Parts: sequence; C-alpha cells; structure tokens
Amino acid sequence: MITFTATSKTVIALPIFRKTRSLNFRKTRSLKKTIFTSLVVSLPFIVMSAGSHQAMASPPPQKWKLDASKTKVNFSVSYLRNSTLKGRFNEIEGSINFDENNPQNTKVNFVVQTESIDTELKARDYFIRRKELLNTKQYPTLRFVSSKVNLTSPREGTLSGNFIALGQSKPLTVKVKLTDAYNNVTKQPVLKFTATGQVNRHDYGVTAFPRVFGTNVPIVITGELIPDR
Repeated sequence: MITFTATSKTVIALPIFRKTRSLNFRKTRSLKKTIFTSLVVSLPFIVMSAGSHQAMASPPPQKWKLDASKTKVNFSVSYLRNSTLKGRFNEIEGSINFDENNPQNTKVNFVVQTESIDTELKARDYFIRRKELLNTKQYPTLRFVSSKVNLTSPREGTLSGNFIALGQSKPLTVKVKLTDAYNNVTKQPVLKFTATGQVNRHDYGVTAFPRVFGTNVPIVITGELIPDR
C-alpha cells in the first residue's frame, strides 16, 4: 500500500500491492491450468510415440554365422621334452550357423590350410610340413564337421563331431564358451567364442620324432559370430 499525505489531517491510501498480488495469483493459476491441460492432451501421444519407438527397435539376433576374418586357430605341443612350442594356422575358412532358439540345429564346418602353419620360425615350419608330420602336400587341410551340440547353459556347452586329418576321421569333442559383445565399428552385436580341445597325433598315424614333439596337441580356437539376418 502506498500512502500520500496531502495535509497533516488528510491521508489517501491506495491498495496497489494488494491488487498486484491478486492479479499475479490469477495469472499463475491460469498458467498452471494451461500446462496441466496441455499435459493431459499430449500424454496419449507421448505414450503412443514411446510404444512405436519400442516396436521399431531391432530385437536381439537369434541366428549367428562365422566371421572368418576374426577367427584364430592356435595350438601348443611339448617340444624337446622340456619346453612348449606354440603356433597357429593363418588360413581358416568355413561356416558356423548357430540358432539360439534351436541349438540342436547348430552346424559347424571348419577348414584349416595346413601349409599356413606358423611357429614364428620358417625353418621349423618347413620341418613340420614334411611327410612324417603334417604331410601338407598330400593332405592340405584339417577339417572339423559337427554332429551334436550340448548346451549346459545359454553361453556354454560342448560341440561334438569328426576331426579329419591325414586322411583319417576321428570323433572329437570341444568345449565352447560364448561371450556377448558389441562391435563399435559395425554398430551391431557379436558373439565371441572360445573352443578348446585336444588331439592325439598318434591317433592319426603321426608317430615320428617322439623326442622332439609331444603326443597330445591342445587346440584353442577363438573368433566371432555375427548376426545372420
């Protein structure tokens, strides 16, 4: 309230602040009502938009295939009786078709070129390629063909099949572990896998140089599966 004094006996009072507060209160109440009405009107559209966006989002892939470029086949073997020789094969091809909804239908056909053996010493690689060992000229490939998969959990299990080497086919079971991952380059999910097994070289008739190379050859295969759209 603002008060003007005309004389010592005359006082004029104007209720300016009271009127201003009343006006502001009405404006605030009107604004709140407008906002509330807008929210009520737009809420169904917000919900519909969210539902539409969720429906458009891609579901997690259920079928996977091998990315051969990311696959590595490593091995190790007792060497000269007091050390371990580690090596790998650099040329791999094949296919892995994995259906999470029907894991029993999983198919694996894996091929390794024996000439691509690499122990980081060319003279030793040449020696291993000889007829008494890998015999790469007569048998240029190693192959694994699956026949059965047994999952003990959604991401672990065993894979059984036949390992074909030097003209002979023998049963082989490997342990498999899958790990969910994401490729930041392709912007798509991937399944990383590790398969471990062991081959007895004597089973395939490779018995030469027992003082140089051990009998059992552990194998570790790592790689990635990508969505099979």
